[in-house]
Formats: sequence, C-alpha cells, structure tokens
Amino acid sequence: MANLARKQEITIQPNPLYASGQQVEFDLKAQIPSKLYHDKQLYKLDVYYEYGTYEREDVATLNFNFGEFIYEDKKPTIIRHLAFPYAPEKDKGRLMVQGLIVDKRNDNIKVMQPMEVATGLITTPLLVTRNNKTDYLPDNFTEIADGPAVVPFYFGKEDSKPSKSLGSSLVILDKYALDNIKSQQIIVEGSQSPDEEAEGVASVADKRARAIEAFYLQRVKTLDYNNKKIRVQRKVLKTNWNLLLQKVKASALPQAEIQQVINIINSNQEEKEKALQQTAAYEYLQQYIYPALRFTKVVFNYNRDRKADYEIYVLAKKIAEEKIEASMLTEDELQYAATLTPLLAEKRKLYEAAVKTTDKWPAYYNLGTVYIEMARKEYRAPAKQALLARAIHNLTFAGFRNPTAEVYYSLASAYHLRSDKLEALQYYDYAIKLGGSKEILHRIFADKAALEIEIGQYDDAIKSLRYAGDSYQTTINLGLSYLLKDNYEGAEEYYKKALKQKPGGVLAHYSLALIGARTGNEQQLEEQLRLAVRADGSYMERAINDLEFAPYKGKPSFEDALSR
Repeated sequence: MANLARKQEITIQPNPLYASGQQVEFDLKAQIPSKLYHDKQLYKLDVYYEYGTYEREDVATLNFNFGEFIYEDKKPTIIRHLAFPYAPEKDKGRLMVQGLIVDKRNDNIKVMQPMEVATGLITTPLLVTRNNKTDYLPDNFTEIADGPAVVPFYFGKEDSKPSKSLGSSLVILDKYALDNIKSQQIIVEGSQSPDEEAEGVASVADKRARAIEAFYLQRVKTLDYNNKKIRVQRKVLKTNWNLLLQKVKASALPQAEIQQVINIINSNQEEKEKALQQTAAYEYLQQYIYPALRFTKVVFNYNRDRKADYEIYVLAKKIAEEKIEASMLTEDELQYAATLTPLLAEKRKLYEAAVKTTDKWPAYYNLGTVYIEMARKEYRAPAKQALLARAIHNLTFAGFRNPTAEVYYSLASAYHLRSDKLEALQYYDYAIKLGGSKEILHRIFADKAALEIEIGQYDDAIKSLRYAGDSYQTTINLGLSYLLKDNYEGAEEYYKKALKQKPGGVLAHYSLALIGARTGNEQQLEEQLRLAVRADGSYMERAINDLEFAPYKGKPSFEDALSR
C-alpha cells in the first residue's frame, strides 16, 4: 500500500503560489491509484505550508472516503479550492502534502514521507493600491457653539405683549442683560402669520419686534451695572412665505393638499390668504402651522451657554464612567468631547457613551471609525479581526439609521480590511447605488477595483476603474490589472502615466522592472529596479526574495541594479 501511495499525483494551480489580498488561494487536484482505496483502510492527505524555522500552516485534510471523491481516468480524484492567510514571513516556504494510511480495523496509522508540491509565493498581486480611508464625521460643534445665539418668543394670534406666558425665554434674556461685556450686537426679528395682516394697521410683526426690543433694553437698564453698549437692528417680516412653504412641505398634510397650498403660495395673486381659506388644508394651517409663524426672534452675536472644552471633556469622561447622568451634556457636546482627545481608547469610551445615550447614527458611525483606526494599529491578527468585527457591528447600525454612500463605503472598507471579500464587494455595490458626490464615488470605485484585483477579477477591475477618476491609485491599479492579464504593453503605458502623476513613484518603477523580467527586457529590468531601490531601500530585499526575478539572479542586469 505504501508503494501505491507513492504513485499519487498532485497538481497545484497556480504554481508557484500567488499571494493576493490577505490570502493565498490555489486549486489542488489529488489522484491516487484505484487499488489504494478499499473497505479496510482509509487514505488521507494532509496539506500544509511550511516556512521559517519549523513553522507550519495547516491548510486541509483530504479523505478518500466513499462520496468524498470522484473517479477520473478510473482513479479516485479530489479537487479542492484551498487557501491560507498571507503574511510576509511566508514569502519563502513550501507547500507540502503528506499521506496517511489508516487501518479501519485497528486504527493503526502509517505515515508517508512528506512531498513538496509548490515552492514560495509570487507576491505581484499584492502590488495593488488601496485607500479604504474612513473619516470621522466633520465636527461643526465649535462653529455652531461659538456662533450667534438665537432666543425665540412665540405669541398668540394678534398678541404682541411680553408676558409670563413667554416663560423661560424671558429668563434667558435676563442672563444676556447681566453679562459683563463691553458691547452687544442684537438683531430683533418679528414675524406674523398670513391671517394677521390688516390694511392700514401697523403690522403685528412690527409690534412684536418693538415690544421685545423695549423689554430687553428695559431689563438691561434695570439689571446691568457694566454700562455696556448695545446695538440693535430690527427686522420685520409681515408674512414669511418662504418659511410657510418649508413648514407646509414638512407637514402631515396629504400630498394633494400640500401641492394645492404650494401652488397658491408660488402664485402671483395678491390675496393669497383668502385663497388659502378656501382650501381643505386651511384648518390644519391654522392649528399647526400659523402658530409657528407668530414669533419674535432675538439673535445675539455670541453664545453665552458655550461650555469650555476642558469642562466638556471632564463631564464626558464622567458620563462614560457612569459617575454622572448623561443629561449633563447635550448629544452634540458628548460627541464633540471625543474630538478633544488623541487617545483612541478614550475616543472609544466617549463614542460608546454617545451610542448608549443617544442611539443615533453619528455616534455609531464614529465609534465604527474608531474601531477601524484601532485595527489598523493592531499587529496581532486575532485582536485585529475582533476590532474590525466591532467596527462592522457599529457601522451596520449607522447604515440602518442613515443609508448613505459614505456610511456604506466605510462598512465595505471594514469588511475589506477584514478580508471578508464577498461582503465587501456587496457593500461597495450598495454604496454606489445609493449615489453621492463625485469624490466619494471615485473612492468607492477605486477600492472596489482593488478588491476585484485581489480576487482575480481583472476585467471587472478595469471596468470599475473607468469610474474611479484619474488618481495615482487608479492609474497604478490599471497598470497592475493589465500586468496580471499578461498585457505588458498596456501595463507599461499606465505605469509610465503613473510616473508623470507622481515622479519617482517607487511602485511604478518596481512594476516596470517586473515587466522587464517577464518580457526578457534586461535593460528595462536593470534601469527600473535600480530607480526603485534608490527611491526605497526596502525594495532591495523585496527584489531578492521575489520569484519573478529568480531567473535573473546571478546575471549582471539584476546584480548591478541592486548595487545602487
């Protein structure tokens, strides 16, 4: 039986193996003599990759059991698509198979001599360029918090007198009146609803603006001991038709009634209010929309409620540690606190607190982005995978709440970084279908193409790169796609274009040297490899270990290029 086992035939495609993305994938075909299979024994084949100093990566075990193989040329045959994780230390190694004959009667095992079936890895497909840049949401908290403060006052129909019914807004005015500052700039803006207009009568909007202005100046006179200068600008909007239009569009009215109101507002007729009275929507307008148009708005040129950054940060940490209630900060303040620390661990805790207290998509999105950033810095594979899994979890929730191209691009990137290729491809496609700016769509198509190169779909990658803009990444990956399709003329054209986009680009020079090696152009190999090594010394070791250059080792073209 041992002699029969030595007649097994093992075929590996490709050979040498190719590293692509984070995986080494290959097809294995194993055939054994028909007499090696019978009822009293089991023939097994262990497949493993051997590298470094006694390092072994177990890949698969093939069992020649009934139902687990087919007959080809009357021989038991197993065909499998196999893979193992890539790591740079595996560049030099051997794919091995080892047969085992198991006696089914007593479980005795005879171990056969290991057999080398492939040597080393070709890493050219790893020359793909990826971005997968996930950004935190733009933080405009400072801009808003440091901007003007708006204090609104709402009135009943035809009413214009400040009273206790205006509630907390009057208290806020007192705080501004007490502020110890040199000067204040104030805009007082009065508004009214369409049904409050009357010919020959001073507008209610004007009365409201004047009343609040007088009230505030009186409070300053009573409360202020700083003698600050106050400059007041008064604005009056008799009927703010644009605001009415916005509120109608955002209302719960039936679409037909909304359209009827919009047509009247956009018309040139003089008595729009009378026309609105004839609509089915008028009762709704009076009850739910007109009251929101009866206001005076006071705009101060500063926001007195803005907390200092250190105060926001300290309160946010206490919220994250559950030492104080989350209500001590607003949602915006809690998320802003995370931007105040460069430490990823602290950012994570603060965004986790934001998720817990707000349950809104920006918090989930930013927390997912933190986990991706942490994963990029993690060198331990299991920990890296766990961090990316958490990123995916949070970005998925962000996508449920806010399905946009930006969110799903980040989700696709997390899957891509985790080497979950099918899921990444699915979410790249979903992000594209959601649509977005040219910039984000270019990024999505560019990284989608990088993934397609990694899984060997070079034609699909070329199609995707048509929509990826004209960046260096796009050009480099077009060159690689053509190189891997053995279209060396097309590849060379794109690599030379990449050098115009980025003069001295080491990757373009190294790739042109690879084309020289594959086409037998030793002059190009020497010139381009020398330029690559001069630009980045690490490419010397890469070239020495690169199986693409194996036929040229010892030749002047290769050795002179490495002499720098």
